[in-house]
Amino acid sequence: MFCQRCGTAIADSGIACPSCSAPTAQTVHATTIADKVKATSKDALAAFRSFAVNPVAGLQPAYAALGDAKALRTGIAFGVVSVVCFLLGGYLMLPPFMKEDLFRFLGFGGVMKCLLFAVVPFVCTVAGSAAVRKMLSSQGTLGGDCFTSGAALLPVSFCMLLAGILSLGNLEAIAALSVFGGCVCILMLFSGYTRISKLTERAGSIAVPSVVILGTWLAKIISTSVLTGSGSSGVNSGFPF
Repeated sequence: MFCQRCGTAIADSGIACPSCSAPTAQTVHATTIADKVKATSKDALAAFRSFAVNPVAGLQPAYAALGDAKALRTGIAFGVVSVVCFLLGGYLMLPPFMKEDLFRFLGFGGVMKCLLFAVVPFVCTVAGSAAVRKMLSSQGTLGGDCFTSGAALLPVSFCMLLAGILSLGNLEAIAALSVFGGCVCILMLFSGYTRISKLTERAGSIAVPSVVILGTWLAKIISTSVLTGSGSSGVNSGFPF
């Protein structure tokens, strides 16, 4: 490749022009991405701090402080955090015999199911919010959908991780965590749908349980398929991988 400033030839692995020291396009691109990730992380942390102590009433002010574009990126960041927590929590809750040789037991198909299990809640929540908003001609935006969905899934995913740490031997604590996380998630979804996506309370009352039921149902199907099937042991998992 060649320097965009002086035209000097640069090796493909070069990070700057040997003649004028100008950074290469790939270096600039990598720096830009790193800066965006850093800025999004700061926005996500600031937003989380603003609604952590009051997740229902604090959700809309946190969104307004970010603006729609930053809220979109922040919501995706929250979604990534929830995916990681779901994966870790799910792994910790697996039976010991599966953990000993997890990837050989699951195979490629099983690994993909685990990823789907972790991604489904965020995707279903965003898609459900957007679908309801479109059907009812709401004034909300995709940024609001992502922010609401990502923020609302944080308590559920944190509770999933804690449940995995506690292990299945503490069923009472896990049940309490599940109820707590689920209730906070539902309240945050309703707050986001009505205050950010601008749905009426009547529409929000229908949208929230519909989205929760859909996401829970799909997650249950995938998690059951992971636990009852394997990728390399010859057992038919019932999943098209």
